[in-house]
Amino acid sequence: MAPGQAAVLAAYLTTRHRRFADRAALEAWQAPRLRRALHRARTRFPAYAGVAADELSAFPVVDKDAWLDGFDGFNDRGLGLAECLAAARAEEAERRFDTRLRGVSVGLSTGTSGRQGTFLTSPAERARWAGTVLAKALPGGLRAGARVALVLRAGGPLYSAVGNGRVSFRFVDLYASPERQRAELAAFAPTVLAAPPVLLEQLAAEARAGRPACAPSAVFSIADVLDPDVAERIEEGFGVAPGQVYQATEGFLGITCAHRTLHLNEDLLVVEAEQLGDGRMVPVVTDLFRRTQAIVRYRMGDVLRPSARACACGSPLRAIDAIEGRADDVLLLARADGPPAPCFADLVRGAVLGADGVADFRLDQDAPDRLRLAVSPEASFPAASAALAGALARAGFAAPRIVAAPFSPPEATGKRRRVSRSWR
Repeated sequence: MAPGQAAVLAAYLTTRHRRFADRAALEAWQAPRLRRALHRARTRFPAYAGVAADELSAFPVVDKDAWLDGFDGFNDRGLGLAECLAAARAEEAERRFDTRLRGVSVGLSTGTSGRQGTFLTSPAERARWAGTVLAKALPGGLRAGARVALVLRAGGPLYSAVGNGRVSFRFVDLYASPERQRAELAAFAPTVLAAPPVLLEQLAAEARAGRPACAPSAVFSIADVLDPDVAERIEEGFGVAPGQVYQATEGFLGITCAHRTLHLNEDLLVVEAEQLGDGRMVPVVTDLFRRTQAIVRYRMGDVLRPSARACACGSPLRAIDAIEGRADDVLLLARADGPPAPCFADLVRGAVLGADGVADFRLDQDAPDRLRLAVSPEASFPAASAALAGALARAGFAAPRIVAAPFSPPEATGKRRRVSRSWR
């Protein structure tokens, strides 16, 4: 067995056999690993040279802009952001994903949340990622074997850390033509398919029409929010309920369990909850194992809705009812009885998709009192507009102007972002 494969197997076995009796046991397990991670951050990363103690509260909370502005201080190779962006963008333009800078691979974020960033991974980190994903995603484990197809915008060593034996990964280019994608999926015949929800929905529609590209036994939505109506259509096409992989530049953050509950990977991360109200939170994450880049008290841009119920799987890892979208895309609307307040995406989705005839929609707040609503089919706009206005009024918001906008179907290479706020 090659050294890389041995490292993948070690990570797989460690993750597979890691169990926590309850929340207290999980936190007791996290505590020494967190101290080591914080000590390593203080001694290895220039950005934290002035931090005086190995305590979480001693470290500042950083957001994406601060992290990118100080990029060279948050990695242990002294790599600058401009150098890494240039290398990663050249990879994407040439559709080759094998660049190394000072011994690490460079990946590129989508940039949908604003500035585009990069993530750096060493061979050891790639092996840990692969082994951990296999342990959490494979229903039958390694003994049953698996062919895992990953339909992504960019490939690279992170997604090809396993390449032979019982388990194999195959990168399928999200930017390839639909015909080429279907041909590659048909030839590979994946047992596990992971792709953005827009593409999964398109493949599911073809399967319902009798033209399946593949017949996986497990399906995972990645790289975007999975709305309930989209999940239903994916399940209808593939005959299996899609799970979710919560993966971002900041790490492997969560995955759905066998009971279809999304759990945060608190055996890899410490997650602090920045409360938004109405039971929602923005996660602030600290990675317990990453070494090349510092992910310490990193404020994510996502709005999560934690579950109030314990999952039937028995895991004490935090359960999440929904990833609702970007925190920057929460609407900010005037209240009927006071100052502006946040309006979360699930209220909008429930109202508009519940209106007669609506198949899909986009909504953008482009002014303090104006919402641009695009619906498919366009003839359903009056019903959608009335339903949304009624839902906002019942929630206590002052009536905004709701104006019609042209609807554009989502592209497989982009993110759906049904609810957004361009007004700042």
